[in-house]
Formats: sequence, C-alpha cells, structure tokens
Amino acid sequence: MGDADARLGWHRKRKPPRIKVKAAPGKPLDLDMEPIDAVRLVSAFGTAEPSFASWMLNAIINAACDGGPAHPPGAEAINDALAAVTGIGARDETEGMLATQMVATHFAAIGALRRLKGAETFHQQDSNGNLAVKLLRTFTLQIEALQRYRGKGQQKVTVEHVHVNAGGQAIVGVVHAPGVKSDKSDQQTDAMREIADAADTPLRCSNPGRSPLPIASGARKTPL
Repeated sequence: MGDADARLGWHRKRKPPRIKVKAAPGKPLDLDMEPIDAVRLVSAFGTAEPSFASWMLNAIINAACDGGPAHPPGAEAINDALAAVTGIGARDETEGMLATQMVATHFAAIGALRRLKGAETFHQQDSNGNLAVKLLRTFTLQIEALQRYRGKGQQKVTVEHVHVNAGGQAIVGVVHAPGVKSDKSDQQTDAMREIADAADTPLRCSNPGRSPLPIASGARKTPL
C-alpha cells in the first residue's frame, strides 16, 4: 500500500466528534463533549491546537447550521456539519480552513436550491438560480484547490510547441524503440516517405530509345 493509499485509509477511519448542545434563546450555546470527542474535534480540522479547532467550530456553526439567537442550532445540525468536515480529512490547518469553507458553501448552495424550488416569481427564480450556480461553481473550485494543495511538489510538464532549427528534424507520430520490429504498414509508410523525400530524378520508360520524362518540382503549368 502506497503512502497516498495509507493516508486515504486513515482519513476514512476517522470518526467525527459528537457534541452535546444546551441551547436557550438569546444565550450562547453550551457545548459539551467527551475527552475522546475533543481529540476527534482537533483532528477533524487537521490541527493539534484546540483553540484553532474551537475557532473553526464556531465558523461551522455560524455558516453551515440553521439557527440564530432566537432559535439556536441543535446538536444534530452541528454534528452533521462536523461529520462533513471530518469526511474531507484535513491534514493541516490550511486544509481545515478549506474544509470548513467547503461545508459552508455546500450548505449555502443547498439553501439556494431549496428557495429556487419554492420560488413563485420569475425574479425569485432568477435570483436563487444564479446564486445556486455561483455557489456550486465555487464548491467545484474549492475541490480543485484542495486537490492542487494536496498535490504540491508534483510537477506536470506539457509540450505545446515544437521548434525545429535549420537542418534539424522533428518526429511526429509513433516512435519505435530500437530492436522492435514494426508491422508491414509501418514499413510501407517508411518506404513511401523515402520516395517522397528523395531528390527529383527522371522516370525511365521501358523503351530505352526514348528520352526520359523529368518530374516537375513545382505545379503543372499546362493542362493535360
């Protein structure tokens, strides 16, 4: 098993934290968790610093959970959001922040789609539809950003242009390694290429008494 597979398997084995919530209108949330869940919370955001994990937890609650001061979010909504973050498998604080943004963006996109479904006027449909499209595109870009960040250090070289100096040669097509015999079609193609690249020489007819017929190097000047 390679390093990438090992990391992927480890991420899949992560268990999301479970938080108990005591909420009252107009009051701050009272969050409680077991010691093992406190460890899982820190791991979910790819950090070893509890204060960073607490900061990200507040961001998730505010951006990805329904509720407000009058109706604060419950434990189910918060734990669902934490499960989504854990599933992304952040490996450091940068990935932890990006995972938090991804969950919040997904939540906002689903909300826009839900409002689009219940829209009664064209203006509402247009507004919610455009917002949903922008959020879904943002989510895709966030996935690509996470993949690029995780692949840092890997380089991909793409050749777009080939320049051949005077006297040089460029090969375009299939290149056979030395010692590997090509099929008959390749041999025929090579033979035709040799004929095409050969210098202009006169064609000899079967009657040696006649003069040879030269091959014109340019376009025909007179019709047949």
